Amino acid sequence: MVKKIIAVIACIGLLVSLTVIAYAQSVGQTSTSILVQNLSTSPANLRVDFYDTGGNNTGYKEKSNLCGECSITFDQRRDSGYPGTDTFQGAAIVSADQPVGAVVQVVRTGGSAGVNSYEAYNGLGAPSKSVKAPLILRGIVSAGKTWNTTMAIQNTNVSASAQVTVTFTPDPNVGLGNADTKTYTIPPGGTWYLDQSTQTTLGTRFFGSASVVSNQDVAVAVTSGTNDGSSLIVYPTFTAGSTTVYLPGAMKNILSQGHNYFTSLTIVNLGSAADPAPVVTIEYQPQSGTVSGPYTVTVQTATTIDMRSDPHITSATFFGAVKLINTTNSTPFAAMLNTRGDNASTGAAVFATTYGGMTAGATTVYVPYLLKYISSAGYNWSTSILIQNLDPASGNLDVTITYKEDPSIGTHTYTSSQTGITTSRTIDLRLDPNITQSTFYGAAKIVSTNGRPFGVVVLVRGSGGAGDALSSYLGISP
Repeated sequence: MVKKIIAVIACIGLLVSLTVIAYAQSVGQTSTSILVQNLSTSPANLRVDFYDTGGNNTGYKEKSNLCGECSITFDQRRDSGYPGTDTFQGAAIVSADQPVGAVVQVVRTGGSAGVNSYEAYNGLGAPSKSVKAPLILRGIVSAGKTWNTTMAIQNTNVSASAQVTVTFTPDPNVGLGNADTKTYTIPPGGTWYLDQSTQTTLGTRFFGSASVVSNQDVAVAVTSGTNDGSSLIVYPTFTAGSTTVYLPGAMKNILSQGHNYFTSLTIVNLGSAADPAPVVTIEYQPQSGTVSGPYTVTVQTATTIDMRSDPHITSATFFGAVKLINTTNSTPFAAMLNTRGDNASTGAAVFATTYGGMTAGATTVYVPYLLKYISSAGYNWSTSILIQNLDPASGNLDVTITYKEDPSIGTHTYTSSQTGITTSRTIDLRLDPNITQSTFYGAAKIVSTNGRPFGVVVLVRGSGGAGDALSSYLGISP
């Protein structure tokens, strides 16, 4: 009967400590919410099972008859998603009798910087026996803060142990850190946490990647945080690469509400040692701003491009999308976009979020977590939907967006028509006149009405508070 299973890494009240070099500071408590959307028009029966790190099922939550294409929030801090213990560290598996998609929202509170930090990531719907984690950090200083990652590896098989080997490889272009290998047996349904801040075998500082190999399917999430708890990022992991990647939401010096936003692009070679390095053509697609045309980079291991200093963006400001393609050989690669917002007056780093690129488009995409002027934790939360036309050579993209309110709040439904999308477009829910309520919390279904493939990224922004209040996730295709 179960048609869809999604793995997620979840925690509540988890005290995380970073102890790198001279830093030994508690960075507060981390909690999660799991947002699940029914991708069918038929009602769905959902169940979320929680497993601690030892694989013990600590409890579950169920939802019957979730309306078609609606979403629901399982909040681990509250009874709606209580995992059965306080505190809780581990993972969850979402199962349903209809196709579903999930997004995890993470919040870290009580850091020494006195601010909360946020991030979102997609539920891991395609576990694998081989997973690449292209960005692993230990003791890396950036923007005046020290960054470390924590890998969480979930054994998605609840009936058999997983024999897992993790190989850490320093980036030869950076030259920081030592190669290292860790092995571990993860019990059925269990999770293995590797905190790089305490992984001294990597060296004092490490900048590189990791490869996870297992005899059972596993899901891998990589969390990156600062020594003062003021920033939180979840880096994407990959089960396979591609020769074409799409990324909307590229920015250079975009001023908004007192913050200067910009992005950096990281491209990672996912080929084997015997493969030639991918030669990637970078094509910027402006919504605003000007560019000098496509150019190529050869990616031996990884390449990062800061769009503030890329001479191929010829205007002072830029907003748009990026297309990456390797037409020289068949070596696969992956890419991610890091978005940061610095205080425009002081230059201090405040906001940060990262999402992976899309390798293929769809004609129907779901987004389970949308907000318009929702007040929480001292912030006013809203979302923007970034839509990228993945085949602009064939013509403009037309889409219809159907918004559905969370059924625990109400039954409002709104329809927004977006036509003539040449390469990309941003729909800010605060400015969409079709949402006639002053506030909105729910989900949406986006459909291409003229058959053009597209991809979606959702940016979640909290304004009016202090600290890191930015997160992001990819739209979900059935």
